[in-house]
Amino acid sequence: MSPAPIVTPREALLRVLVAGESDEPDLIRKIRDWTDGQIQLDEAALGSVLAELEVSALVERHSGAADKRTGHVRTTFALTAAGHSQAVEILADSLTRNA
Repeated sequence: MSPAPIVTPREALLRVLVAGESDEPDLIRKIRDWTDGQIQLDEAALGSVLAELEVSALVERHSGAADKRTGHVRTTFALTAAGHSQAVEILADSLTRNA
């Protein structure tokens, strides 16, 4: 992923979800990588941003199959159509600022 200008955690989350559905640990890593460490969220902070985006109908939660070893159900998050539109705008803006 390429370096990003300073963005909010909300913008960073929308931006990394453009690449597809991910679970929380993967989202934390992708946000850190995309922002070159400028944004480092813990699970609580990420959960807060995800909850805000779910209420705004920009992100939706999906439950997967339970892990055969642990029984833990993997929860992933994906953009809604409205979330995808906002994410594309964020991406376009970041590309314009880097030009």
